[in-house]
Amino acid sequence: MAYGFHDCAPRLQIADGGDYGIPYRALLAKGFDNLLVTDMMITTDWEAHMSTRNTVSCMGQGQGAGTAAALCARQGIATRQLNTGQLQAQLRWDGVYLAN
Repeated sequence: MAYGFHDCAPRLQIADGGDYGIPYRALLAKGFDNLLVTDMMITTDWEAHMSTRNTVSCMGQGQGAGTAAALCARQGIATRQLNTGQLQAQLRWDGVYLAN
């Protein structure tokens, strides 16, 4: 999912009005199998965390995690085995704009 807002705007902004994506690996809980974390639970530095915890970003992370969980359940695989290309394709099919 792509996101471009920051709590500390205009002091901190994405260059040239761009956006950024949150990689699937950021949702995988370290040390736990089949646990996806979103929102304030992902690890980032302070500047990134100020925008990854906002409602719109949290909704996108939740959709990504839910879609990933559904794909894993359908295929009978663990979350770390999910092909991220397949996840991205499903999210695009669902109308999600993904960062480049």
